[in-house]
Amino acid sequence: MLTAYALNNGRLEKAALGASGEPPVNALWLDLMSPTRDEEGAVQRFTGVEVPTREEMQEIEVSSRLYREGDTNYLTAPIIHKTDTPRPEVTPVTFIVARGQLITVRYAHPKSIDFFSARAARQVGWCTTPEMVLLGLLETIVDRVADVMERVAAELDTISRRIFYDPASGNGQPAGEKSDEQANADLNTVLRQLGQAGDITTKTRDTILGLDRMVTYIIAAETLGVSRESKPRMKTLTRDIRSLAEHDGFLSLKVNFLLDATLGMISIEQNRISIEQNNIVKIFTVAAVAFLPPTLVASIYGMNFKWLPELQWEYGYFWALALMVLSAALPFLYFKRRGWL
Repeated sequence: MLTAYALNNGRLEKAALGASGEPPVNALWLDLMSPTRDEEGAVQRFTGVEVPTREEMQEIEVSSRLYREGDTNYLTAPIIHKTDTPRPEVTPVTFIVARGQLITVRYAHPKSIDFFSARAARQVGWCTTPEMVLLGLLETIVDRVADVMERVAAELDTISRRIFYDPASGNGQPAGEKSDEQANADLNTVLRQLGQAGDITTKTRDTILGLDRMVTYIIAAETLGVSRESKPRMKTLTRDIRSLAEHDGFLSLKVNFLLDATLGMISIEQNRISIEQNNIVKIFTVAAVAFLPPTLVASIYGMNFKWLPELQWEYGYFWALALMVLSAALPFLYFKRRGWL
């Protein structure tokens, strides 16, 4: 889809395309979203600029992402998107600055571009040149990345409290009284949340590094025509990107720390369950050994022989009971003395 933006009373607004799909003459920004060949051809005829293919945009070499051909500058950076979903992604976005137009080529839908277009349509004189449009886009992307990192930081704080302060479960049951199944489910949920947070921080770092290289290239490339009025904004943008890079490193360290703590908690929980199971097995073992001698005595006096010495004895029954109690008590006392109980 090809969307053209032109200046209207100092605001950057959408402009209608021609009957053949050609952009208007006063178009300042051309946005190509998953362009077709006809749309790429229309842009090439209008600007004389060759639009890079999707495969070319996915190259990871710096020389393939930031380069100049004639009087045209090609700038490509990975941009994070789908941050509101369980599976955020990174997509390359190419910014082409040439002959009085800015061309963006993308195959995804980052919300930062929509935020920028809405803001540019409201503010007068904010984006009056292709370079200022590029700068505004980069500022909006950086703001969006900062919002994502703030959300990740808040989620990590929640996970940290959940791990170390052991709050009550959702059904009002105190954490100390949770069943083993509930405790394992909580830890599995924490691991999944940490994995998602780590995935987002990795993708935001990829975006930040790409933007940092791009801004460094723009500052060094005098041909981009950064005006004197825009240089303070460019310096502020550079400081913001560097601060985000430092904060992303802190978040990555925190994710790793919480991951290690969670794995430690899982190990402790498994050891506790193993100890409880061993104690249960020990109790059954002691009980089986303690009741084995009484069972032997009862089996002896329960044999169906015609003559038994104690069969006609007046105190034979009490003798058998006393012998069974004594044979059960002696192993029990022995186990207790050894500390097995």
